[in-house]
Amino acid sequence: MKIPRKVISLLVFFLHSFHCLSAQNPENLVSVSLESDSTAIKPGDTAWLMINLKIKPNWHIYWKTSGQSGYPTTVEWNTEGVEFSDLHFPSPQFYEVMEMASYVHEGSITLLSEITLDEKWEGERIIEISGRLSTLICNESNCLPFTSDLSLQIAVSGSTELSTSGIERVNQAKDEWPRPTPLEAQLSLLAKKNTFTFEIQHPRLRDLNPDDFYFFPQGNYFAHGSLQKFYLNRETSSLRFSIPQKIVSPPSVSLEGILSHPGLETGWRLRWEMDSIFYGIPKDDLSMIEPTVQIAKTGDGMGMEMLWIFLGIIVIAFAVWIFGKGEIPGRPKLPRNIFRLFAFLFFSLGIWLGFPFQKEEGLAQMEWRVWTPELEKSLIEEGKAVYVDYTAKWCATCLGNKRVYSYDSLIDLFNEREIVTLRADWTERGSVILTSLQSFGREGVPLNVYHPPKNSDGVSKNPVILPELLTEDIVFDAIEKEEARTVSGEKNFFTILGFAVLGGLILNLMPCVFPVIGLKVMSFVKQAGQDPKSIKRHGLIFTLGVMLSFWLLVGVLLFLREIMEEDLGWGFQLQEPIFVFILAVFLLVFAMSLSGVFEIGNSITGYGSHLTSYGGYSSSFFSGVLATVVATPCMAPFLGVAVGAALTMDWIQAYMVFSCVAVGLSAPYLILSINPNWISRLPKPGVWMDTFKQAMAFPLYATVAWLLWTLESLL
Repeated sequence: MKIPRKVISLLVFFLHSFHCLSAQNPENLVSVSLESDSTAIKPGDTAWLMINLKIKPNWHIYWKTSGQSGYPTTVEWNTEGVEFSDLHFPSPQFYEVMEMASYVHEGSITLLSEITLDEKWEGERIIEISGRLSTLICNESNCLPFTSDLSLQIAVSGSTELSTSGIERVNQAKDEWPRPTPLEAQLSLLAKKNTFTFEIQHPRLRDLNPDDFYFFPQGNYFAHGSLQKFYLNRETSSLRFSIPQKIVSPPSVSLEGILSHPGLETGWRLRWEMDSIFYGIPKDDLSMIEPTVQIAKTGDGMGMEMLWIFLGIIVIAFAVWIFGKGEIPGRPKLPRNIFRLFAFLFFSLGIWLGFPFQKEEGLAQMEWRVWTPELEKSLIEEGKAVYVDYTAKWCATCLGNKRVYSYDSLIDLFNEREIVTLRADWTERGSVILTSLQSFGREGVPLNVYHPPKNSDGVSKNPVILPELLTEDIVFDAIEKEEARTVSGEKNFFTILGFAVLGGLILNLMPCVFPVIGLKVMSFVKQAGQDPKSIKRHGLIFTLGVMLSFWLLVGVLLFLREIMEEDLGWGFQLQEPIFVFILAVFLLVFAMSLSGVFEIGNSITGYGSHLTSYGGYSSSFFSGVLATVVATPCMAPFLGVAVGAALTMDWIQAYMVFSCVAVGLSAPYLILSINPNWISRLPKPGVWMDTFKQAMAFPLYATVAWLLWTLESLL
């Protein structure tokens, strides 16, 4: 794997820094003092605090947003009865080392904080202002953490007394602040996909060199260090530049930053309110951006065609495998013909799925347009019917839903009703689409919404939210009846529980599990000395071992889910190319194991046998634990739906789903321990099990094909 140059640079940088730590004392590199513009303060009044820093030449500290390296300079105050404002910084400087961009301060600077003494102050007549400054002081080869305790005494009196020299120093510090945006300046901001395009229009910009501009974005919402290219239209005095976003969730109030240029002295402080940001299609007042003349149309294109080709090839391979199984020498004529029939059917299905010249006429006729909030709003205000498909290339359910739009009946209905179809592609999880999803109470895709046309009185109707899994009838009813076909959440949950039990039962047919069923129940019989009650207790304890093992498994998964939700947002995995690649390789290895290329799982059967060889109830319990471990490599083909659904549920529902899997896995043991005479009726282990195992590899190959298609869309 190729290690990025920035990672190597950062590693070398910090290794060298660590080596040199002992050679530097940060207190010799920066001096700090705290003073005020007031010698006395009246309760309820305000005063300015000045934190003066003198930094040794060739060293620097960081601004309130550090950039790609370092960490912000902060002050933590700990004085009760006093309210402190945010720190006010002078305009930062751009600093780049080892291809990492940072926002720094050098030389002598003064940070300001305005304090307000509680008007109900009843404490001492002298107030002790105290706090701790924390920063990182660096040069080209070293970085040292630095902290300094701040302390200042101010008298409390009946009137506030100002210091003339203090006022002068505060005003000098304020002169270093970035200037507010001129009132006559016009600011515009366009959010499109994951990029923000800023535009500022002001006569003062006309004669400035665009190559000397730099924008210091405040906060970690933007991608710091990204290449900034500025475009200046001298006729309109408009400056335009773009910055990619870094974090999915946008700030709730505003976007801020400092526009720097030698001709703007200390720079301009820019602020865009979130409720005034334009999304999607450019507006007229974004004069530097040419408005879109024709709305772009989207479809699935070659991407979907390639996916169906992959799946078609896999189905054809499955047909060849079936044909080969039927041609085994000595197989009777009737079974051989049955194998040939199924091989022909699957071969035909594969050709139908993957025929490269096949065109999805339905998808083309739907003429999906690229969704934007403005376009959707304007169409609804015009009284038109609008259908919005929120989708993503990594969303399997979304891909399945797309087949619905190929039905001629729906195509005719959409054309007859003149329904405008919009597609919101959330593959990169942009904040614009996320905001729209959240307006419908959703945090992800799939989501399909139908906005009926206005009624005869010109009144808009409520939008219709369709179920996550679409059928032709569901979409038809939503448009015809202007209401969604409700699907009982309780019914859906019980369906998931049913699939969980079924998946657990099927696990018993896998070669790594099935051979031990009869043997394990016979061991129950031997340990119980043919006592029916004791045999049943062994079966129950075995089931308990399976159940507790699955509970431990779901506990670990849900714990990881909570951590990932807090740090990354659940559902991020299929957006990360490296995760998709690793998952594809992981499933490919399992599929190859099921195909017999090599074996995974059988060797686990013997592991831990010492725990199950002692006899007694503990042996039955650990046998249940071992059965869960042995079954784990075989779970992938059957339990993807159950596991995926469980990880989106609350804890109780998730435990119920995994408990049903445990019940399915342990059911044969429990039933046979109640009726041990049925053991003789079990089918004997044999060649049929290897055939079944090999057949189960093909669904995994199909999953790998989908993951590779998803990976291609993310690169």
